[in-house]
Amino acid sequence: MSTNIEGAREQNKNSVQKQTIDTSSLNGAQLPRDLYERFIERQQKEAGLLEMVRVETLPRLEMGVPKIGVPELSGDVRTEGGEDATGTTNSDAETGSVEFNATDQSYYIQYDLKRDSVKNVITDENSVADVILSHFERAWGNDIQNIGINAGRSGSGLPATFNDTFDGWIAIAEGNDTASDRIGTGEEADASTMPTYDHSDGSGNAQAVNTALFNNMIQTVPERYRDPDDLVFLTSKSQVQSYHYELTEREDSLGVAALLGDNDVTPFEYDIVGVSYWPDDVIMLVDPSNLVYGLYDEVEITQLTQTDQTMERRLHSRNLIEGQFDYQIEELQAGALGTTIAAPTTP
Repeated sequence: MSTNIEGAREQNKNSVQKQTIDTSSLNGAQLPRDLYERFIERQQKEAGLLEMVRVETLPRLEMGVPKIGVPELSGDVRTEGGEDATGTTNSDAETGSVEFNATDQSYYIQYDLKRDSVKNVITDENSVADVILSHFERAWGNDIQNIGINAGRSGSGLPATFNDTFDGWIAIAEGNDTASDRIGTGEEADASTMPTYDHSDGSGNAQAVNTALFNNMIQTVPERYRDPDDLVFLTSKSQVQSYHYELTEREDSLGVAALLGDNDVTPFEYDIVGVSYWPDDVIMLVDPSNLVYGLYDEVEITQLTQTDQTMERRLHSRNLIEGQFDYQIEELQAGALGTTIAAPTTP
């Protein structure tokens, strides 16, 4: 496994010390800081990709991250007489910004806790609060990963309201981020999209995941970013299984190793990571820490206990969590998209 993924996972496993929670802590204008930190860390554990990407707390709904482009060559040589070769006196750095914008991107999850559940399972007020928060941590982490992968892309499978509200990482890689002033390495004519490799055959038909796909995607990434310790292939779990199965059909040592699971399958030393909710027809080669999930720090939980609904349905409480977030890719040129990929083989 890549060292950067191992480091990110190890860091994310260091959860904050468990705090005492009561129901009053969950009913206010803003989640208290200690519970917010717990909420951040535990939602990452509920979704595998969130353990690998970078998670940021957004202090403002709208904010830009300044970027400075570094071209392949920034300097020049001097002549023997001391003058620079081109007659210029300085070189200008190319600057831009990557924009986070969580405005009008509010998301909520509702959880109705039944009285019978409280009677049969939960023993005190602190346990009630912990059950409520734990449910929100699991549900939020699951939803955030799905939205972060699929929102805004063609064929996302999400409701139209999600696609109209959010742009996930694949959509950003395809060029949906029009607010940012992207500069890449300073030489690319277009730094607004991730370099893309089309895996179709000569007739435009999608091809299955194979070694040629991985080789061509690696070749699509600019050489300065090609580091097997940083970049991984992100794809669906079904595609990973399909590729492993194809390897077992080989009558050589690689086929035996794949069948027995003796070693991780790492084409050209790059790891392959199967991710829940990742589409079958797209693969991304990227440093996961280059993918960013930003959560605005004012997360709210509202709890209602004395309403017509709680009385009629014998609910302990109706609970609502609401927050605002955005997704970004810091450097689009430091990766590659593989498209037009055939569905995985099935029995």
